[in-house]
Amino acid sequence: MRFLTASILTLFTTITFSQTRPLTTLPAYDCSLTKVMGIISKPTLLTSPDNAIGIETILTDYCATLGPNCVRKKESELTESDFGTTLFLVGELNGFKKWNLYRSPISKTGKGFLINGKAFLAKSDGFVFIDTNRIIISGNSLKAVKDAQLALTGGHDILITQNGKITYFGNRKGQTFEWFNLQNLKNTNYTRKASDLFSAIYISKSFRDTINYSSLNKSLRSYATQFLNIYKIKMPVTKVTWFVHSNVQELGTMSGLFGLTCPGNNSAGFSIRGEIHTNRYDVELMKHEYSHYLFDHSIPQDNNPAFFVEGSVEYVATINDASYLRQRMEIAKQYKDSLNYSDLIINNRDFYGQYSSVNYSVCGIFVKYLIDKFGVETFKKYCLTGNKKARTKDILNIDFDELVDGYKGWLDKQ
Repeated sequence: MRFLTASILTLFTTITFSQTRPLTTLPAYDCSLTKVMGIISKPTLLTSPDNAIGIETILTDYCATLGPNCVRKKESELTESDFGTTLFLVGELNGFKKWNLYRSPISKTGKGFLINGKAFLAKSDGFVFIDTNRIIISGNSLKAVKDAQLALTGGHDILITQNGKITYFGNRKGQTFEWFNLQNLKNTNYTRKASDLFSAIYISKSFRDTINYSSLNKSLRSYATQFLNIYKIKMPVTKVTWFVHSNVQELGTMSGLFGLTCPGNNSAGFSIRGEIHTNRYDVELMKHEYSHYLFDHSIPQDNNPAFFVEGSVEYVATINDASYLRQRMEIAKQYKDSLNYSDLIINNRDFYGQYSSVNYSVCGIFVKYLIDKFGVETFKKYCLTGNKKARTKDILNIDFDELVDGYKGWLDKQ
């Protein structure tokens, strides 16, 4: 009888978790970013622990976003009245010594934090909390803080990261949160398929799967061999997971880039957090996103601007299609004097967005110029280098302005 009861319970649990969960029942995302915009539009104390190490770049970037509203203070510099003002806290949780004064619904506990009665004690656990006068990015280690910072999209009140993945997300209700575990969607809304090429493939249950996996694997393997040979890098040991979604709503939700679910977005796919996400299926799109997995594993994006991240992939596309190369070359010539190369490369700004179409067209041509003139090893070294404004001459033997002038002169000869 016990065995029968246990079997029925197991069967019921399996059936329950296999049922698709409608995305409309998930915690709502505020596309207007009401709370975030309300905070950054007024003077804000950007605060970190006194002994914070390794987050200066994050703080500098956020202060630039806040502009004249940014007021930098270490925790020990906060006055009694400061705790009632608008605060933006960034740093490891154990570094904050006055946690109770911040009046958040998140409690310190042991070596971690407590939310909704659930303890998060692992070193990799981090969180983002957003209230009307608070933004808190914290966690149990520097890595956890960075993972949480990279996962911040601003439209939910709480977001938890664990092992570099977004797990819980939701909105505040009193002192608790109505939340959902994003990773559970893998079991409810997707069918898992084993694969030699990927660690797993997750197919949306609302996607009509007509993919010829044998043909796809053959095509990707051949392409990967070429790509790795061009950049002289090795195939990653860890395989990537691939999610195939049937619409942009699924793409944005499942990837954790929740802003993509808002009106006006129409992304086709991307590679993020060890996962490839595509809106439906296209073999050329898969080659593009698989390239990011191959390149970024050897050349992390930490110091690599989007102009080179995308350019490294677009460069190989121009090698494989002469007409595509000619088309891109003409666009590069057309915009050679109007692009802000310093923002794109030195400051890693403005690649995506209003002018992304032009930037995508030009970036592969600029990478071709770098590789043709300086070689692939020098290009990779330049991608890995921080503070490119100061280091350009060390690596390329010319300063940045000369590099850009050289590129324009090279273009004129093509």
